[in-house]
This record gives sequence, structure tokens and C-alpha cells, in this order.
Amino acid sequence: MKFSKKKLLSLLMVVSMSFAFICPMNVVAAEKTDLKMRVEYAPNKEIKTQEAVQVTNLISAKNTVKSKKLDKKVDISSVKKGRLQNDTGTAKVAAAKSEVTAQSTVVAGTVSGYLTATGDARLYSLNLQPGIYLQAQLTTPANPNLDYDLYLLDSQGYILCGSEYFTQINGTGGTLPEALGYITSGDATATYYLYVHSSSGGSVSEAFKLDYSVSAACDSYEIDEHASQALAFTYGTSGAYVNARNLSSPIDNDWYVITVPSSRIYDKLQITATTSSTNTCSVQVYRNVSSSGFAMQRITPSGNNFSVGTGTYYIRVSNAKTMEEYNDTDIQNYTLTVTPILRADTITITDLNGTEGLNHVVNYPGYGTHFRTGTGTLTISGYATVKDPTTNVTYAVAGVGVTGMYYNPHWDSNNTPDYAVRTGTNVTDSSGKFNIYINLPSGYGAFMYVSTATYHYFDICGVQAYLSDNPNIKDEETIFHLAYTVYHPF
Repeated sequence: MKFSKKKLLSLLMVVSMSFAFICPMNVVAAEKTDLKMRVEYAPNKEIKTQEAVQVTNLISAKNTVKSKKLDKKVDISSVKKGRLQNDTGTAKVAAAKSEVTAQSTVVAGTVSGYLTATGDARLYSLNLQPGIYLQAQLTTPANPNLDYDLYLLDSQGYILCGSEYFTQINGTGGTLPEALGYITSGDATATYYLYVHSSSGGSVSEAFKLDYSVSAACDSYEIDEHASQALAFTYGTSGAYVNARNLSSPIDNDWYVITVPSSRIYDKLQITATTSSTNTCSVQVYRNVSSSGFAMQRITPSGNNFSVGTGTYYIRVSNAKTMEEYNDTDIQNYTLTVTPILRADTITITDLNGTEGLNHVVNYPGYGTHFRTGTGTLTISGYATVKDPTTNVTYAVAGVGVTGMYYNPHWDSNNTPDYAVRTGTNVTDSSGKFNIYINLPSGYGAFMYVSTATYHYFDICGVQAYLSDNPNIKDEETIFHLAYTVYHPF
């Protein structure tokens, strides 16, 4: 790679010495090799690595059941009835029944249908004993002109709970499914109705899909099927994790809400959900773009990393497999982890290693005391860090690209730019450390030092380490590049 001299000097430090001294012959002081590099080259013991903190206190939102789109009661006598059935062919989920008891583990099924116009609706009945957890999820057509909602009614038509997301098309994924959950109570089996309603538009060719699941058990943080019921938790620079939850059904939705502060040292979050269960997890992140309800805009990730700005974000954890693949005999907790991807603000070179060894430093009187190496492999080692302005703690920054550069101005001034520059790259590890390997060209031999028995021909060069995506964040050193030595017997 070729660089102009002007550009190189803007990236590297200017070697602050006069090049008029070509051959200082009468040198009294001997070469010194017992010096150490800069004091700050010692690894900073105060650098902290990110270690996620366990969250043991999730804050539950109030489970409100007020509907903004419907009155509190529906005239069920005028609604077209549908029949719930298990038409998914599930292998690991029990067949659907019209009556579910507390002895059942998981019962699930799917039904589909059409709403042809605004106000059109369908009604599906279930007879449930007390203590049953009912979940339902409505997948609506990916059509911005349609807005369907889902409600649970009691036997008289009163609304017990509902899901009223505004339609927000998220690419090929369509709009977020409507979802609700309800734990039955009372003294005896009762009739409940799942009510699918169009608040806007209809279609005779685009069907909705209604999944439902009933189970005898769920984790202690339910109900949180809807974003309005999201569980809040906080996290610091080190991140946080939750491992007290499970997906108790194939359509279980666990929602969390976090707030990204304006004062921060990151612009991305790594968000993962892992489990030992065969029922794997899926993680999605949303922002609510409505001021009067919920219109959930999905944040597109890069792997497990999500770009974030100041504000509120919602995390949805759900089953990653199909309903047919869900195994109700293998329900285990998952671990949800939120880790800030820190942005480095400091690069520190801690060690230089070359042909003469690690941090081999010599003193050439008149030219200073610097690390010296011969032609061969130069290793630049160091750390990428960032200081939290709130706590003043310095953190190691993992996973960032660092570029190392060697610059020999003598080859550059000799119109041999191919020998003037060498670069290498590396990515910091979990402790923020990088090791960059650069194969040095031959030295030019612009200066000479007279030792007891040899002439040292060397160059004064620069090395630098900087963030690959931000060259302004850098550290740099002057080094001696020993070109060759000539023996003299006097």
C-alpha cells in the first residue's frame, strides 16, 4: 500500500530531531541496554473487563386490561363463531380439547380465517378450569392497510384482556403478532372466548393465523405477553443477565424493557438468549414509534449486536422453533444477557518486541533513548480502553479492530515509498489486548553510532497503533531500526 509523505506525516508523529547529524564520531557515552520503556507501558492493573451482573429484581408493569379501541363488552351473539382445533400436526404438543384441566401439561393448536371488512370479527370458545394459563397469538397479514386485534372475553362478552398493536410493517417479517395471556380463576370450569377483530380493513384472500396454548404452569413473572407488560431492569457498563425465566409454551412471549441513557460509552448492545433446553430461544428488539399506543418497529441486528440511541427499547424472547417442534417435557430456564459494545477512547502501546527481544531499549547520545529492532518481525502489543465518565472506571474494550503502522521517513525521502510503510491489523480480545505483527523491510542506515568495536547504521522511525475505524484514537512511539553493523578493530 502506498502513502504520500504528507498523509503519512499526518498519521504519524513528526520525529522531533535534526537530521543534520549524520555521523557523530566522537561519542563518549556507551550504548545502554538496561533501560525500561515508558512507565505506563506496564499493563494497567486498574483496567476492568466487562462481567455481566445478575438481575434478581425484575420490575413488573401493571397488567391493565383497558381497551382503547372497543367498549368493555362485546355482543357475542352477533359474532360469527369459529372452532378451535389442532390442525398443526404437532408431535410433542398434546392434541387440542374443548375442555382443559389443571392436569394437562401443554395443549396447543392453530386456526386460520378471514376478516373481510372493518369491524368484522371471529369468536372461538374454550372451557377452562381455574388455574390454567391461556396464551394466544394472532399473526395478521403483512398488509399496512389492515389492523387486526385480539381479545379475551368472559362468558358474558366482557373484555378480560387484549392486544391492540398498531400495524407497523417490519420488512418481510410483517407486523408484530398480537399476543395475550390470562390465568383463569374462580371455583369451576368456565367458558372463555378468543375474539379476533378488525379495527381497520379486511381481505378475502389474506388469512390471519390464531395460535393458542394452555398450560398448568408458568414462571412467576408471567403475565408479560404484550409489550405493555414488559418487565423493566437496569444494566451498567458491564452489562446484566437474567436467568429466572422459561418459555412455558410454544407461543410464550417474554417482554423486557430497558432504557439507554444519553451519557454512555457505547452505541451498540449485544443481546442474546441461550438455554440448554431443546426449545431454543429467539431475541428481537423493538422501539415503540407511537405516542398513543404501541406500534412496534423492529431493530435490525448485525449478528447479536443492535445499534441503539438514547431512549426506551423493548426485548422480546420467544420460541425459535415451530409449534410442532416444541417439547413440553424439556422446559428449562434461559439466560438473557445484555452487554454494551463499548467504543474505545484510548489506545495504549504497552510492549514492542523485535529481533533483539522484548522492549529492548538503547541510548544513542544525541538521538535519545528508544526501543531498537533489526529487520524482521515487529510485534506491537497494547490495550484498547474507555473510561466511564460516570464512575471513572476504565474498561477494556473487546472486539475492536486496531491497525499498527511502521514508518521509515528515510526510505520515503529517498523516493522508495514501498519500503517506507508497513501495516498490520488485529482485533482486541476479551481483555482489550491486541498483538499486531509487522514484517519490517530492510533499514536504510541514515545515521551512524560508534561503539567500542562497531559502527551502528540505523534509522529513526515511527510506529503507531490506532483504531482501524478512527485513526484519531492512537498511540505512537519513536524507534531505532538497526540496518546493519560494521566491525572496526580500533
